[in-house]
Amino acid sequence: MFALGQADGSLRGQYYATGNAFFADGVDRDTFATGGRLGFTSAPLHGVSLRASAYLQRSLVHAGSGRDRDLGRDLTSMGESWLQWQGGKLLLRAGNQAIDDVPFTSSYDFRIVPQLYQGVRLRYGQGGNHFSALRMFRYKSRIDESFARATNYNRRFSPLHPGVGDTASDGFWAVGGARRAAFGPLDASGQAWMIRYLDYADLYYGQAELAARDGALRPFAAVQVARQHEQGAALLGPVDNRTYGLRLGVRGQRATATLNHNRMPHRAGTFRNGALATPYASYQTSGPLFAQPYLTSTQDLGSGDAWSAELDVAANQRLRWGARWSYMDLRPAADQPSIGQREYMIFASYRFGGALKGLSVSNYFAVQRQRGRSAGYRENRLSVAYDF
Repeated sequence: MFALGQADGSLRGQYYATGNAFFADGVDRDTFATGGRLGFTSAPLHGVSLRASAYLQRSLVHAGSGRDRDLGRDLTSMGESWLQWQGGKLLLRAGNQAIDDVPFTSSYDFRIVPQLYQGVRLRYGQGGNHFSALRMFRYKSRIDESFARATNYNRRFSPLHPGVGDTASDGFWAVGGARRAAFGPLDASGQAWMIRYLDYADLYYGQAELAARDGALRPFAAVQVARQHEQGAALLGPVDNRTYGLRLGVRGQRATATLNHNRMPHRAGTFRNGALATPYASYQTSGPLFAQPYLTSTQDLGSGDAWSAELDVAANQRLRWGARWSYMDLRPAADQPSIGQREYMIFASYRFGGALKGLSVSNYFAVQRQRGRSAGYRENRLSVAYDF
């Protein structure tokens, strides 16, 4: 198990430069941090294998009005530490682990230290065809060193929900899966999940896509639907969300372009006027909703209509660049007007080859403006990584 096991690691440096952070005029923050991951995965013995890893982050330079919340902390943390058994397509894993495919729980954000979960997972299948059942008991956010009965809805992590997550939560469980199939010249894919965020809300989520398989330009269309209501102790109060999404796009040899829309009807007197409650995806700056800004999360902004358009270009095997525009016509409360948020984002990344294989550089720059805010929120995120 150990002689044939594999070690892996990642060294990272990230520099975030923020102006008028979250629309606070004059609140500028520049923070540079470095760190990474070191891990080992054993070879399987009669289907049994294990993994142990650790993360380190050190904030080296900061200037302006304060440190970036994520990079401004010194962290030393255990990473994935699990024991698993796999027989054919069946896998059972227990311990500290990352989750990649469950909506609104995955580690969508790129940070030096990721969010992780502690629990048990059963999975049958591979790739785009699988069924999964999970029970997660504890959680470690990207700014924490240890696992606890908490979520992102706490005063330390999310300014939107101070104190809610200070009440202990027993985690979540989820059941669902994904399926891919071919229909003549078309490829179809979909997923469906039921997620119970204990003492927060139950979420029913589905998504499907139909795409042309061949051709220089391959159009595709996707839909998503979510339904949610409060559960257990209802720490967020009444939750009543319905989310509908539509994505239209086209894929070429080197580029993908999409137009995206999400509709979340207003529900006065409920959590953020009918918004989606995502205890483990708040302030993730990304997620599975089709229409997403980069610097903030659609589900944190209220209910209404969200729009985005995106271009992603793979110029060659090493260089990737693109741009995104989004408009959030969302209301956080029934007695408040739409935030009218506009965001413009551009990005580029480059992966080196040859003697520098494993080294990559990426840069994302975004500007947001909201109705009624005098200051525009802007942020540049530069990352250098070496994976081995």
